[in-house]
Amino acid sequence: MDAVKTPSGQADNDQWELDEGIARFLGIVPNGGTFRLADVRQKAAAELKHLGDEIGGHFDAMDVHIPPAVQLSGGEAGEIVVTSEHAAKEAIEARLNADTRVLKMFKEVELLYEILRKAELRDTDRFKNQHFNLGLTSLGSIAFFTER
Repeated sequence: MDAVKTPSGQADNDQWELDEGIARFLGIVPNGGTFRLADVRQKAAAELKHLGDEIGGHFDAMDVHIPPAVQLSGGEAGEIVVTSEHAAKEAIEARLNADTRVLKMFKEVELLYEILRKAELRDTDRFKNQHFNLGLTSLGSIAFFTER
């Protein structure tokens, strides 16, 4: 799916035409013209913090401590997978995957960052090899991509 399309002749501009479904997801009026990637970055950062706080609440309830950092990614079946080594790996996966709200939030954050990443790599073939990751550290949550 091409979520972000380059406007004709403005490849370096930070404004883009928006797919109708993505516009609804972002809370933007469909066919309302263009939007700025900075707006998506701002929404992504806010949602990332919200998700990190939500997962942090689960960790507190489970008595899971950071450090060590926890790295999460999406699995093939839509589940959250702990991809780093952690003593509570299985318990973390079970708890987070049992909470449909956390699963939905994770997918929303993943989509926002994939929109941004696709825009960053728009003139390359590298996006198809990118995989979204969420890192939970003692300083907060971070979003990053790894090569598959």
